[in-house]
Amino acid sequence: MMRYYLLALGCVVLSQAVVGSRPDFCNLECPEFDSVRTTDDYEVRRYGDTKWVSTKVSSVNFGLASSSAFQKLFAYIRGENEAGVDIDMTQPVLVKIPEETTWWLWKEYTVSFMLPQEHWSNPPRPSNTDVYVEVMPQMTAYVKSYGGWADGWSTDSHRQEVEQKLTEEGRTFEDNFYFSAAYNGPYVMTNRRNEVWVLRN
Repeated sequence: MMRYYLLALGCVVLSQAVVGSRPDFCNLECPEFDSVRTTDDYEVRRYGDTKWVSTKVSSVNFGLASSSAFQKLFAYIRGENEAGVDIDMTQPVLVKIPEETTWWLWKEYTVSFMLPQEHWSNPPRPSNTDVYVEVMPQMTAYVKSYGGWADGWSTDSHRQEVEQKLTEEGRTFEDNFYFSAAYNGPYVMTNRRNEVWVLRN
């Protein structure tokens, strides 16, 4: 079902963004942020409050969890809501990943689509009780971007690189979870963009 993530999200350029504008690497609506600074290892971004539609999936596999959750969220934006309205797709597909397992290799993943801002004041209520609307409060994130395909191994590997560097620099960060952000559908073979977000405490 991930192949239904349409509209050719060919995002390739990392840029500094100003709140109120869309980052150059997005070709759909995506969260606005201030780029505070960029190092060789990560970019520091400050995000404002945003509103998302989300669902939780427990799985031993990042890919299976993402695909299962995507189907539910895609159904929501394609009319499975109490208003029966179609909602535009946004970027990125965001996955909240706990760093500790709940049981053996099982993890509870939270997968989210940002709602377009036109729906923030009165978002359509999901028809599926597994799907819910939530506010993500303002946050500062240490962001590392990378190409290729986002899977459980690559997301965790890049997360470890960021956290290792932050530890070396004596910086504090959220170590109970992190985010994986994917900007491309599976049909995009080249110039793919993925990110990991490690939040500042």
